[in-house]
Amino acid sequence: MDIYINWLKEKKQPLYEIDGTYWRPYQKALVPASVKPEPVRLTLEQEHELLRRSGALFLRYFTRTVSHPTAFWYTACDQYDASKLHQKVRANIRRGHKNCHVERVDPVWLADNGYPCYASAFLRYRNAQPESKAGFDEMCRGAVGGPFEFWAAFVDGQLSGFAKCVVGGDYAACLVLKLDPNFIRLDIASALKNSILSTYVSQQGKTAYAGFRSVVHDTNTHDFLTRQGYSRVFCDLKLVYRPAIRTAVNLLYKIRPIVDRIPESFMNLKGNVRALLLQEEIRRSIELGGNQTS
Repeated sequence: MDIYINWLKEKKQPLYEIDGTYWRPYQKALVPASVKPEPVRLTLEQEHELLRRSGALFLRYFTRTVSHPTAFWYTACDQYDASKLHQKVRANIRRGHKNCHVERVDPVWLADNGYPCYASAFLRYRNAQPESKAGFDEMCRGAVGGPFEFWAAFVDGQLSGFAKCVVGGDYAACLVLKLDPNFIRLDIASALKNSILSTYVSQQGKTAYAGFRSVVHDTNTHDFLTRQGYSRVFCDLKLVYRPAIRTAVNLLYKIRPIVDRIPESFMNLKGNVRALLLQEEIRRSIELGGNQTS
């Protein structure tokens, strides 16, 4: 069994198994628990059983990868040689390493010292808010003894960015990457990613994953990653709703211009609804054979 799934079970996290695949709750949805992206096939009966057992509002997963661009993807790197990157990217990496020092850090140290950097990172996002200090502490301290490694970049001794990775037998998945916007111009992100890819991909022969396309907040992270040596792996998007949720999504989808006019004072509600409708738009575009939706 995957080392990350074992850790979730040891931590008594809610998991739901069906036909050999484990699923976990995520923001009111149910998604495959593994951080190593793999296609899943479910029957209609299995989909309904997962919704019934979990109480989730909907399932989200993918069933296949494809060779042509779609509006949904995950990002992976199975070969890394910095010398083969574009000249400008190599220059950014050198500049980043000149401006900062990158090293692995203890999660307890990060819990004690990393929250200001973490909270500052959210100044770059339009539709997301940072966790509380207690939530951040749990993200760090809760990883002690688990299959995690934390990386940090320091500028003149000050924490300027960090990453949290799950390290499995043949993969390393970056779960969290946060950068203090005050230091981004120093190319700390390039230095961090180069250190991570050099270690896991070049030296250890693993495949590095950096997650799926985000539907929660605006980000150009995946564009940066493709320049850094990752590739987009295009896939479909399967959404299976509870009947009442399906009805609500279909109704809201028809009145999307009205949703966009929800006052900014209702930012959390607006962000959640927009994310729900964006992923529905992605699903429909792929089902109709469409290409990327920005």
